[in-house]
Amino acid sequence: MTIISWNWRTVLIGAFVSAFLVGSLAPSYAFLDKTRFAAHLGIAYFCFHHWVLKPYQDGAFATGAPHRTSALVKGGAALLFAIHEVKVSEKIAHESKDPLLQKVDGGVETMMASFGTIGQKLKSGQFDPKDIEALKESTSAVATQAAADGATIKDVPVPLPGS
Repeated sequence: MTIISWNWRTVLIGAFVSAFLVGSLAPSYAFLDKTRFAAHLGIAYFCFHHWVLKPYQDGAFATGAPHRTSALVKGGAALLFAIHEVKVSEKIAHESKDPLLQKVDGGVETMMASFGTIGQKLKSGQFDPKDIEALKESTSAVATQAAADGATIKDVPVPLPGS
């Protein structure tokens, strides 16, 4: 039993040392730019879609809706988290040498500003339907720009375990 434990420790230490060495050889922004960009932007879009757009379409933000305040606060917090994810993806696009990511970079900056402004308003309990529509248009603009440059973005539903 102790031999197996010792082997696992050796493997883990070897993996950490290898990861550290490989990570220090090349700048982190150069590794899998498109994949990292898509992952962070996907997380941001999920937050927007799940906690803002869908509740808005279901009427959860309407005056008199049950649990309206909690829906607004959750939406605001989700947008503020989405800002972080959009900032990370924008940094990846900005530092990337990939021409597609460089073209999409401007639209991502606009979307980030919209998320921030509207996230603060929702978090404080203020709601304007025009804001949600503006966010929807902003996310659509990034998808349209990417499609024009040859990279179609598809909304693919993925079932979450346990749901």
